[in-house]
Amino acid sequence: MQLMVITIDETDEFLETLAGLKAHGMNGVVIQSTSLKHALLNSTVDAAPIFGSLSKVVSHDFEMSHTAFLLLTDDQIEHAKRVVRRNTKGLGKKGVMFTVPISSYEGIEEE
Repeated sequence: MQLMVITIDETDEFLETLAGLKAHGMNGVVIQSTSLKHALLNSTVDAAPIFGSLSKVVSHDFEMSHTAFLLLTDDQIEHAKRVVRRNTKGLGKKGVMFTVPISSYEGIEEE
């Protein structure tokens, strides 16, 4: 088993990707997320001097992201990657996708 983590900045592409994964029997959990840059720019905590000066230059006009976590078998991983690539036309700077091996888990039963 592997944990696949997917974050895609474009909402429409993210939703199309989720629909494609669901159509192939893959399920997971989606949470709202934001980039480190966005979190620092919108923070009320005083940023380090370099980040403070950057926050005056960088625009605040991007939206929150979503991150999907899917627990997949090794056989499903390559198929899931193809779904993501197809729906995003290549991740490029749109997001990130990675997997982490899972040595054990409890509580998820196949339907």
